[in-house]
Amino acid sequence: MTDQLLQALPVSTLVLGACGGAAATTTTLGLANTAAARGGAVVAVDATPAGGDVAERGADAVLSVSGLEQLVAAGPVADDVFDGYFSRTSAGTRILNRIGNQTASEREFHTVTGTLRARGVSAVHDLGHRLRAAYLAPLLATPSPIVLVVPCRADAFNRLRSALQSIGDTLGEPGLARTVVTVSNQDATGWQVDVDLLREYLGGQVWGIETIPYDEHLGMGIVIEHSKLAPDTRAAYERVSAAASAVAEGRPERV
Repeated sequence: MTDQLLQALPVSTLVLGACGGAAATTTTLGLANTAAARGGAVVAVDATPAGGDVAERGADAVLSVSGLEQLVAAGPVADDVFDGYFSRTSAGTRILNRIGNQTASEREFHTVTGTLRARGVSAVHDLGHRLRAAYLAPLLATPSPIVLVVPCRADAFNRLRSALQSIGDTLGEPGLARTVVTVSNQDATGWQVDVDLLREYLGGQVWGIETIPYDEHLGMGIVIEHSKLAPDTRAAYERVSAAASAVAEGRPERV
């Protein structure tokens, strides 16, 4: 493993799906678990409007009955109490999930962002497939890397244009320049679309393109255990993680 792959994740990484079912949640968990397995302090944050299933998909060690809303309401807390708000993976990732049924608010994410930064924790945010939402303002205020996940299907590739348009309209060309398009293969029979054609089409528009292969463990729909992923899948998450680090450091070259 190279020194580049051993670098810590940026303070904040935003994972966005090009459409529903793009694998944004599993990619969020893959990036967070990759960093945690290397000893990093990292939290996977549910940043979807009404709450997603990042804890249900990834908390193979501890599933907490508390979450983001309760942490925000509690205000400043001691470290031992702070940890009680998180679910956990066996790789060491802490997961901050939404527990209630209230729509996310900007105030919540101001508080969560400040709390995690004050404790020196890297955060991987699962945004689902919506970028244009007022509550995301605290996450979009800093030039965080964006990992845009698209399934390896022709119809999804066609919908990628609107996802990129959303990033461009919201964050301008600098937002696109820090976007790593990540193609997730969810078909056990192989790659159904030529990813090289996508590279040609997007050349110069985004930072780069990475791929995540089909993984039987991810396809089973059970709680994910990072150690049970195929070696090629874990290597793919390493590459995406390294790309996010390169984007955060302002390096234009591909990792």
